[in-house]
Amino acid sequence: MDIGILVPIISVVMVFGMPIAIVFIVQMNKARNNAELQKTLRMSIEKGQPLPPEFVESIQRSVPKAKNPMNDVRAGLVLLAVAAGLAVMDYMSHDFIFGHLAGVAAIPGFIGLALLILGIVGLNTRKPN
Repeated sequence: MDIGILVPIISVVMVFGMPIAIVFIVQMNKARNNAELQKTLRMSIEKGQPLPPEFVESIQRSVPKAKNPMNDVRAGLVLLAVAAGLAVMDYMSHDFIFGHLAGVAAIPGFIGLALLILGIVGLNTRKPN
């Protein structure tokens, strides 16, 4: 087999495989740490040992917060700003607004618009406390 054909194959595998491997390793470490924490908690409860307040606070801080519609609004505005920045950069470099880079700017722009609409709808349908 010719070595020249292996270079593109290895390149493609590395480009697409490395992000997958990195995410897999991070998730595996999180799962292992969580399992160790559960094991430690179980053993201390079985032995009747009290849990230190600092430990309980650290567990409570690690719990993900509830989803807030304001986060969607914030993310939508950021993506719309990225799209506007790309469109302005395209205008400044090519003297026309609907060039190649403005087409790329439509992707984060429409995602930002969708998140903005989701956030506004979520804020309007929010249950009063």
